[in-house]
Amino acid sequence: MPAKASGEIKTRIVNNTQKNGDIYVLERKTIYVPEKKQNKVLSSKLLSKIPKGTTTPVPTRPKKKSLKEKTEVCEKIEATREHVGMMEIIDHIGSVSGIDDVIYNNTDKGTAQKIISLSRYLLATGGQSLPGILSWQFNHPLPYEDGISEDIYHDLFVEVGRDESLQQGFFASRCAGISDRAVLAYDSTTISTYSGNQIEARYGYNKDGDGLKTIKLLTLYSIETRQPVAFTKQPGNLPDVTAIENALKQLAVLGLKSAEVITDNGYYSEHNLAALLLARFGFVTLVKTSVKWVRAEIDGHLDDFAGLATACPFDAGTHGITLTLMRDFPKTRKYASKKGGLAKGDEEVFTRRIYLHLYFNQTRRAEECLRFDNDLIELRRSIEEGVKAEDLPEAAQKKAAKYLHINRRKGKAQVSFKEAVCKEAKKYLGYFALVSNCEKDTFECLSKYRRRETIESFFESFKQRADGTRPRVWDTDTLRGRMLVQFVALCYYEYLSNEIRSMKKVLGKENGDPGHDTAANLKLERKLKAWLENTPIYLILQWFDTIEGVKVSAKLTAKRWTTEITARDRLFLEKMGVRLPY
Repeated sequence: MPAKASGEIKTRIVNNTQKNGDIYVLERKTIYVPEKKQNKVLSSKLLSKIPKGTTTPVPTRPKKKSLKEKTEVCEKIEATREHVGMMEIIDHIGSVSGIDDVIYNNTDKGTAQKIISLSRYLLATGGQSLPGILSWQFNHPLPYEDGISEDIYHDLFVEVGRDESLQQGFFASRCAGISDRAVLAYDSTTISTYSGNQIEARYGYNKDGDGLKTIKLLTLYSIETRQPVAFTKQPGNLPDVTAIENALKQLAVLGLKSAEVITDNGYYSEHNLAALLLARFGFVTLVKTSVKWVRAEIDGHLDDFAGLATACPFDAGTHGITLTLMRDFPKTRKYASKKGGLAKGDEEVFTRRIYLHLYFNQTRRAEECLRFDNDLIELRRSIEEGVKAEDLPEAAQKKAAKYLHINRRKGKAQVSFKEAVCKEAKKYLGYFALVSNCEKDTFECLSKYRRRETIESFFESFKQRADGTRPRVWDTDTLRGRMLVQFVALCYYEYLSNEIRSMKKVLGKENGDPGHDTAANLKLERKLKAWLENTPIYLILQWFDTIEGVKVSAKLTAKRWTTEITARDRLFLEKMGVRLPY
């Protein structure tokens, strides 16, 4: 009977002759397998080789290491890549404008960093919705480094919306840099919403015309600095004319007791003018020419607009005159007067001097007359085609009743114009009027009023560049906090816009510096100016978002670099005062 297999692993040194005559010396481990009655090779390890024609073993080259083995022994390298071009521009704006400092000074560091980070996101993305920040922040550096989630910015809006001290402190700091005689535009816009939880959302005049409930945003905007300084909100069904007294109280609290307020005709009323006069605020407001006392003054001075002496120096097509008037205004008593026999709440009259500025523009008159005629012709056509007057919109019904004769015979409408009424209405087209208590000069007053139009571009930016079209929050406090973040984003936007406007005024022009006035430099500046004039702010920022910064650090060294940029782009950064971090 054969011996029983021991099961031991045996190690032997064997020589394996290769085809080229070399002999490989191997260490081979085997084990006997009884079932197969043969040895099984477990492993073979090359120890050395004996070259052909020799008897002395020589060592072989070491075996190549696997990728895993290489990774384990290599020195660990840490690297980051971020979009730094656009974010450095925004960081620079936040610093030099003082906006960031104002926020830090009015709340704790963490809250300030969150407000600034969300505002920078809105500016950088052109008003993309806030959930987009969840992925965007991974490669764009922001002051709040712990990361912003939906829960974080929701809680922030609630906290900020309830912190009235933070909001009013921010507004007061914004006003601190304005001159003593601040010139402020005051106007409103409406924000539409589908929400049923916003108690301030009500049906009223909707400036977007989408038929939804609205919330009204009212803003004070500095014409001199081209910066928004404060805002508030109110239910959408309240008319603009009721808001001016609260605005005056806010101005007094913010330290602007001698400001000059510029409004359009939505804020004109005798009570508003009285409130402005009693608060000793200067004002310029557009007043409708249909107001009786204004129309009476126009009728008395129709022949005074023909002379060249009345032509506007910066708009020759507009002619203007100024009338100094003493007018009575109503005042509601806060306290009783025994001497005057008046009780608290009684209305009394006081007299003040005001300046009525009347203007006429022939081109404007022609355009308004053409629009007037076209509207009536279109209205007549609609009625003749079978539309009943009672089915027309309310404004069209009033116009039809005032300017059209409508007779129906055998079910068909016959429409003619009330020529005398139409002629009387067109008599005042092309005229407009401004009322002021401080602006005596006809065309200085007009200039200030026209500069008020900058607030309209601000409202457009609010809706298009700061995600302000829809509220997207549940309650009124949260909306207030969200609007403050949007407001900060617009402060950045307006400051950057003004910096670029100032830059374009001097680009490509000689300034007496030989180093600057070279042909090559002026050519480069004109190239930059042409690009800035044809590129909106959002696309300028996106252009520089392609500049990436890479930082690589290892145990013994660290390196940083950024994407290469063109000479034109480098000139823009230099003019802005921006230095890339890498």
